[in-house]
Amino acid sequence: MKTTGGRLLAGIVVDRDSEMPIYRQLYLQVRGLILDGTLRSGTRLPSTRTLIAELAVSRATVVAAFEQLSAEGFLDARPGDGTYIAPTWGEPVTAARPGRPALAARGAITSARGAELFSHAPSNWTPRESESFVASQIAVDAFPSRTWRRLLTHHASRADATMLGYCDPHGLRTLREAVADYLVDVRGLECHPGQVVITSGAQHALTVLALLLLGPGEPVLVEDPGHIAGRMAFQAQGCVVSGVPVDDEGAVPPSAGTPGRLAYLTPSRQHPLGTIMSLARRAEWIAWAARENAWIVEDDGDSELRYRGRLLPTLFGLDLTRHVLYVGSFSKILSPSLRLGYVVLPEDLVDAFADASSVLSRPPATLLQAALADFVEDGHLHAHLRRMRQLYAARQDALHDALTAQLDGRLRAQPVDAGLHLIGWLDGDVDDQEVSAGLAAQGVYTYPLGDYRVERRMPPALLIGFGGTAAEQMPVAVSRMARALDQLRTARNWTGPSGG
Repeated sequence: MKTTGGRLLAGIVVDRDSEMPIYRQLYLQVRGLILDGTLRSGTRLPSTRTLIAELAVSRATVVAAFEQLSAEGFLDARPGDGTYIAPTWGEPVTAARPGRPALAARGAITSARGAELFSHAPSNWTPRESESFVASQIAVDAFPSRTWRRLLTHHASRADATMLGYCDPHGLRTLREAVADYLVDVRGLECHPGQVVITSGAQHALTVLALLLLGPGEPVLVEDPGHIAGRMAFQAQGCVVSGVPVDDEGAVPPSAGTPGRLAYLTPSRQHPLGTIMSLARRAEWIAWAARENAWIVEDDGDSELRYRGRLLPTLFGLDLTRHVLYVGSFSKILSPSLRLGYVVLPEDLVDAFADASSVLSRPPATLLQAALADFVEDGHLHAHLRRMRQLYAARQDALHDALTAQLDGRLRAQPVDAGLHLIGWLDGDVDDQEVSAGLAAQGVYTYPLGDYRVERRMPPALLIGFGGTAAEQMPVAVSRMARALDQLRTARNWTGPSGG
């Protein structure tokens, strides 16, 4: 028995002020009525003439929408008879079906390995409605937009195979040369372009190294507490991750006999605690790698953002046994969204790394690599770094002053010599992950120190970033944090000193 599509006309609303084309509106609404079961298989739709008259749209609009629906299998056009809902759509697709349990009720919905990759850290926020103290946020208002736009425009006008074709998996040669020169100047790192491979950020480099050097179940040593993203790169590969403690001299090498195929370290500024690894401790780690025939991955993020003190030599530069692999990124010093990083390797690992990298993803866009090469070679990066050190130093001072004035007794923080965040130690018997989640619910975003630990228990603390907030705005931002903390303390009856 035929049924009619009169319900179609009642369910369609055309918004003539919308930026979405009317044929697309019609297509989406008809598709939705089919998916939710309002229009069932065998339903005959009104004629094109009826739709044109009732919806006050053109014939071309109706035809375009119906052609798309027919091509995707939603409609069945029968010459001389009309247009029907295709036989496939007898039952609603989007409605919940009786007796079908929610995913959570069916037990674990991820693998054990997947469950290890969860973080409490916020991934997004609405700037107009929040105060972001996220430790990885940069000063977007200080990005050198005019220079960057000029360099992009220059290379975008090049219609050649280098710019428009597939990029060398090692990265653009001019950028590899620029990075090698930059590392010699800034870090005293003796390397040549043939040792450099360009990556889509540091995280990409770590993931490739995990795939290339380690098999599932192999032991990896990480700092405890340590960098979340670094740890997850190795956990995602199925490695067995163990933590080594961090003291005033940096990560502590393991005792003899401790299994470790690779160690992931952040010696220039331990993430998240900010400790600078001493020269003696660096020598101990290099000796460990040589003795155990193990790899060390040196993540040198934040090294350029130093406000006081001198930079110590890199592990890569001190290592004469070629067991250290050096990872760097332009995310913090320029922009995370550019997804541009690099790795410096012993020569005999370079091609293997490039091949493994190609399995996971292609190199960053050639246009971005070319623009960055010019940005570095023309001296813009050095000038940008000088400005950013001054800017971030002022923002850190403003944050520390505001925390001391408004949160003394509830949160303790000390200035740092490098990086983009302070550690705010919380007083009282509280869970910092719960505190961070409670603050986020009130529009104040931080990272909890608890997310960074592997096994080691530490006092509760928050990572409080200063990169994204102007110095003059800092007192207002901290006052919002203070109010949110007080509301949490009252609502949840936390112990410890209160403000007043």
